[in-house]
Amino acid sequence: MPKRISITFESFDAWQNTQEEVNSILRELTGTDDYPSTMSIPPLIMVTDELDEDDIERVRYLDGVIVDVEEDEDN
Repeated sequence: MPKRISITFESFDAWQNTQEEVNSILRELTGTDDYPSTMSIPPLIMVTDELDEDDIERVRYLDGVIVDVEEDEDN
């Protein structure tokens, strides 16, 4: 099943401290760090590429980063 993955940050400081590392990980895993995101600070990043559980945990492990994974249901 495809997943919808969103990444956000606990606070402005958390975003400032981890945004470059989040972008670096996404770039390494997917070849890009150019994803749809909100204009809010901190932003909500919508990841459209498939990431496996290990990939998701690499991002989730970062202090102050919140990763939400929603499975698409086949109807």
